[in-house]
Amino acid sequence: MSRAAGAIARLPVARGLRRPLWGFLGRRLGIDPATVPGDLRDYRCFLDLFTRPLPEGARPLELDGGWLSPADGRLVARERVTPEGSWLVKGTPYATHELLPDADPEALRGYQALQVYLAPRDYHRYHAPCALRVERATVAPGGLQPVDPGLVRRSMRVLERNRRVLLHCRAEDGTPLWLLYVGALNVGGMRFTFDDTLGRPPFTRATRSYDPQPRLAPGEEMGRFEFGSTVVLFAPASMRARARVGDRVQARGALLEASP
Repeated sequence: MSRAAGAIARLPVARGLRRPLWGFLGRRLGIDPATVPGDLRDYRCFLDLFTRPLPEGARPLELDGGWLSPADGRLVARERVTPEGSWLVKGTPYATHELLPDADPEALRGYQALQVYLAPRDYHRYHAPCALRVERATVAPGGLQPVDPGLVRRSMRVLERNRRVLLHCRAEDGTPLWLLYVGALNVGGMRFTFDDTLGRPPFTRATRSYDPQPRLAPGEEMGRFEFGSTVVLFAPASMRARARVGDRVQARGALLEASP
């Protein structure tokens, strides 16, 4: 189903039909027109509309030492690692090695996980939550079950069983952080600005290290999902969230306050 949906989304549409068709679909999905740059006639296919960049100059940063949301969407979970080194995310238990492939469980002690779910209506590019460098990337193959919180059952364990890419990063001040990108129904593709081959087939389990390590500025674009999905940011638990579970968050918008 995901492969067929991707093929349909890539079908080119005649230029004269694009404005009414994309306008209709945008209204049906609830896409915010403020996130759609340019003329609708310039979007050759539905996937181009879904993976659009932000308009130039949109969302100026207000940097205050905190971290930013990595994506648009709804904050559906905020959980801390247990003293035993496990996680309970939306009622589903995970061991660290299940949730973060190729990560050191000891390095995650004292951390929290913040899960942002992207619905079809949302802007689908993801951004750096802080000034960081990417040390490694781990690809974990898997299925493409839905990640919509309304459809996910505890037994599905989507954060472990779905196709994933985990970035092992380090903030400018040396703080380790991790970004987990999870594929979903109709969302097989993930793209990254600093590595053209990451997130592309074949999907085999592997870890790649970077030398030199890609460096990204706060709020800088990191890549995009093809359709909606979910991102999990693993950050120090001492950082205070500026959003509550259930709130909508925006890429390049404040998410975490720096530790006092």
